[in-house]
Amino acid sequence: MKRKVGRPEPGSSGGKASGDVLDSRLLKVPVESLMKKLFSRERFFADIDVGVGDKGLFERGDRGGLRLDFWLESSPDGIRVKGRMSGSIALECTRCLGEYRQEVDIPVDEFYRRPGLGTATPEGKPLPREVEVPEEDEYLIEEGMIDLNVLVNDAVLLSLPIKHLCSSDCRGICPYCGTDLNVSTCDCRVDLVDPRLEILRRLLDEGSDRLPSD
Repeated sequence: MKRKVGRPEPGSSGGKASGDVLDSRLLKVPVESLMKKLFSRERFFADIDVGVGDKGLFERGDRGGLRLDFWLESSPDGIRVKGRMSGSIALECTRCLGEYRQEVDIPVDEFYRRPGLGTATPEGKPLPREVEVPEEDEYLIEEGMIDLNVLVNDAVLLSLPIKHLCSSDCRGICPYCGTDLNVSTCDCRVDLVDPRLEILRRLLDEGSDRLPSD
């Protein structure tokens, strides 16, 4: 489900922060105490308002919009994060450039690995944390904390369609004057002629000029 918000005023970003990435303090969760209690779990809730920018998700500043409801489960190897993300996020329509809200409902089941597990030097010693390279599709527990920002960014972006459209019948904007064609029309004339047929068009135009008038 999509809700149209409207096109930003000229010169404004409409809330879009092209240089920012999602880095919410709400999503940096201490898990030291949970790691000491193996096979236990804790509930985690958060409400954030996010949009999609050039580098991924960014926080818009107002709470709300996207609801995170996770269980954090402790195991000898790390912390499992399981639950759902539901609500809406802000997107920019690729046709009319207007902002709209896209409803999402995303299941989450990911694992944060304890540092040093599965990685070692040739002598069999654990790799230092600063040079450790996580496995593909894995997240690491760092300094007794799990950072959910990357998880949320990955899960949301993977759930979105390639084209961001406020509606399937969005008419877009006029490429000449910039008028939002969903709101009004313009007087711009668009003549799209294949360059290979341009000479034929000229001949037809010249021929019509030579026809006798009534």
